Amino acid sequence: MSFNRDPYITYMNAAGVAVAWIGSVLGPLFVLSTFGDFSHPNTYIGTVLILIVLLSIRDGIKAKKNGNLSGFIAMCLVPLILPFIVILSFYLLWSQQ
Repeated sequence: MSFNRDPYITYMNAAGVAVAWIGSVLGPLFVLSTFGDFSHPNTYIGTVLILIVLLSIRDGIKAKKNGNLSGFIAMCLVPLILPFIVILSFYLLWSQQ
């Protein structure tokens, strides 16, 4: 994995990380909202988002092997932990009402 300082590559990596973070939360929600209905577009949108998250996790593992700890945290750990933080926060918010 090459960590070039080219502005285009830097922007695309940052955009990919942002999509992976958003997709780690929304991907499963899209798939579960239309579970079993494979004719609905949300199923495919969720599947693509989950695929992007899996590719991000793979890139994070590659970054860890290359000694890039911040890349590992941003691309691997955050997409894995973020859905649990969102679920926990919604649970705590709705359980108080």
